[in-house]
Amino acid sequence: MTYRLHRPESLHALVREMVTRAGWTEAQAQETAHHLVLANLSGHDSHGVGMIPLYFTSLADGNLKPDAAPVTKLDSAPFLIIDGQVALGQPTAREAVERAAKMAQDGGVAIVNLLDAHHIGRIGHYAEIAAEAGLISFFWVNVAGRPPIVAPYAAKEARFGTNPHAIGIPVPDGQPIILDFATSRMAHGKARVALNKGVEVPPGYIIDGEGRPTTDPSHVFQHAIPDLPLGALLPFGDHKGAGLSLIAELLSAGLMGAARIDEKPQRSWIINSLFGVLIDPSRLEPDAALRKSRTESYLAFVRAAKPQDPANPVLAPGDKERAVRAERARAGIPLDDETWSQIKGAAARYGIDAEQY
Repeated sequence: MTYRLHRPESLHALVREMVTRAGWTEAQAQETAHHLVLANLSGHDSHGVGMIPLYFTSLADGNLKPDAAPVTKLDSAPFLIIDGQVALGQPTAREAVERAAKMAQDGGVAIVNLLDAHHIGRIGHYAEIAAEAGLISFFWVNVAGRPPIVAPYAAKEARFGTNPHAIGIPVPDGQPIILDFATSRMAHGKARVALNKGVEVPPGYIIDGEGRPTTDPSHVFQHAIPDLPLGALLPFGDHKGAGLSLIAELLSAGLMGAARIDEKPQRSWIINSLFGVLIDPSRLEPDAALRKSRTESYLAFVRAAKPQDPANPVLAPGDKERAVRAERARAGIPLDDETWSQIKGAAARYGIDAEQY
């Protein structure tokens, strides 16, 4: 497997140009580029610029449209419900979360449900937005419009999406706690990265179409195994991850009638619905200095635990992402040859030479 290092600002400029050439506004392109590049900077290549070819395939197939715009269904504090209309996900979700954040700042709490947006990207991004606004946040997301790809506990076939969950806790004048995870043992996008790199995934992450353990990521991509039944990712923590996945499906989409994974036609798109709760922590403890000291003293206690491997110190949620951001901002973002080839092909559809960036 070979890869190249790319400057973050170059990738940002390339994605922004691709999105504007495809018909979206400058503001939408800026937010999409910011989100995707930040995902790569954070070490989450599964949700980074490698997603752009899929978006452009969805655009070419007519499943993603630049003129699609979200519609507000309910704006009555503390409730905010928005129909995403399969609009470009990153700017649509950011606007929804920012509106909910303003609502929570004004009234202490907000409950937001964004229905049927196109792929909204890394869910931890929205916990970070809420934390920047000084708010605690909880987010659950489903994945529709694609075949189920995660098996319930003890099952031989898939019934869930990767259905991520994120929690953010702000620390006054400090770095927030950001917990962000798929309810599968690995994100589907991470399996895509492994497939593009031509490497195996760890044992215990995937089963093939017959329910047998495998380390070959091609078994969770139909285009890679067209003559074989699709396999599945396994839930993390057995019944625990599977249970959280089911809850995410119902909270984000099922209760409000948005697309569930078993309902929307399977096309070249990813549809996400998001359910979030945002809370102003000053309503719980008005003294910011106390909130800071209580949180940071416990974080210090956790990080001081003796590590099993001295080379891998104990971390709190969000520590690793911040460290990777600093390293990749300095050294560059690695993209494997296959992912870069796919990006170049998508850019070429709009007369853009990606090698110039």
